[in-house]
Amino acid sequence: MKYNLIYFIQSLLIIVLSPLFIGILKKMKAHLRGYIGSSIIQPYYDLSKLLKKGRIVSNRSSFITTVGPIVILAATITTAFFVPVFYTSMQESIGNLFILMFSFGIVKMFTVLIGLDSSSTFGGMGSSRESFISMMAEPLILFLMIFLYIETNDFNIFHISFINSKSVNYDTAHLITMVTFIVAILAENARIPFDNPETHLELTMMHEAMILDLSGSDLAYVELSSYIKLIVYLIVLINCFVPIGIATTISISAILIGLVTFIFKLLICLLGIAIIETTFAKSRLFKGAELFPAMISLGIVAITLIYIL
Repeated sequence: MKYNLIYFIQSLLIIVLSPLFIGILKKMKAHLRGYIGSSIIQPYYDLSKLLKKGRIVSNRSSFITTVGPIVILAATITTAFFVPVFYTSMQESIGNLFILMFSFGIVKMFTVLIGLDSSSTFGGMGSSRESFISMMAEPLILFLMIFLYIETNDFNIFHISFINSKSVNYDTAHLITMVTFIVAILAENARIPFDNPETHLELTMMHEAMILDLSGSDLAYVELSSYIKLIVYLIVLINCFVPIGIATTISISAILIGLVTFIFKLLICLLGIAIIETTFAKSRLFKGAELFPAMISLGIVAITLIYIL
């Protein structure tokens, strides 16, 4: 019972605090650009404002636009229960990497369908571009799962983080796979250099173009799901590759250390994203895609190294 309670609490923290972490990310980017920026709790105000507004749906849109945002949010919230945050153990049976990535696939599919179902031509354009980038990023996700299985002989994220917290080897293959997964995170979450989450220029939009016709609660659901999705991806990166400090026993000291180290590592990841997004510009579609063959090659090298060594 106590194990289930801890798993529920840490998963609930992801859902509740994701907007806060996004607010911190925006605050970091503002400081790096030389201005104060909005409050770190501004995303909560934005979501609250959207939830109070009415929904406007085009009469040319089908039921996809109506039910899509709810399905997207439900699938994303589900992923929050598949990852460890500050505590992990070998007793948890959920958390399979394939189920996690398939859930993200559902999110991606309905987001693309919403773009295609919109009455704007920009929606279809964004869906096409997003599908292209996701297609290029999928091999990196596959190499991640293969590498972690060879390294730990398990596909369960809770088990992987537990095993690596005890005996992880930060060798070349481990670091290479971590770099390729970082690129996949940026691609799957529409971050620079693949997409600019702050852009309002329709011709360069990808993710934003797909949800351009959404409003009110529908837009709030999609925005919240994008917040949770980014944090869940970063949690997989942190707890599968750098699980230092994660609690493996139920005690107050271990839980506190796990929580503090998790927040510290997550802030480091957010700072890295902020530096990337304030240093580099968005690449052209095919120019950014040129990065994937190099990352795929590195993934093959990493799997070869860990298999041989």
